[in-house]
Amino acid sequence: MSRSRAKLAEAVLRLAAERDVPTLTVAEISAEAGVNRSTFYQHAPSPAALLCTVLSTELDAIRERHLAAADGDIRAALGKVTLAVMEHVQEHWDVYRRGLAGSGEAPGLQAMLGSHFEASARLVFESRRVRVPRRAGRPVPAAMAARFIAYGVVGAIEAWVLEDEPEQAAEVAEDLRALLPGWWPLA
Repeated sequence: MSRSRAKLAEAVLRLAAERDVPTLTVAEISAEAGVNRSTFYQHAPSPAALLCTVLSTELDAIRERHLAAADGDIRAALGKVTLAVMEHVQEHWDVYRRGLAGSGEAPGLQAMLGSHFEASARLVFESRRVRVPRRAGRPVPAAMAARFIAYGVVGAIEAWVLEDEPEQAAEVAEDLRALLPGWWPLA
């Protein structure tokens, strides 16, 4: 089963880099992967869902690798995870550019990114290594703060992939550092 999953992942990433996801069919992804349609459906209900699962799995591994190994230095861990995420986007540049730009939008790609980054921010808050800011003597709701960080990062990635002459991943990571609020440890 994991071999089929790997073949499907390679196929959907290759095809999504070449064409808009809404135009991809289960039949062509299955043929590209060398598996049958029923095998495809064991892994995902649609091409867009498969793409989101593949990218989300890669992003989850990045988060796990860097945030889980933080050893108390959350600022350094967030710097590493941010750079690794920007390198992931750069590695799959054509997929993200097609998936986040205009008419070629991959259904669910923006939401997948937002959910991933929101979950990451919540993990940081739950670790108690970062405190949610306070206003008028009470903390701002953690869900609001997590979503604020998450969708700010998604917006920055969308702007980056739409640039005519995009910066390299390391530059974008530094730009993000400059944009984040002072209470977030990466800022």
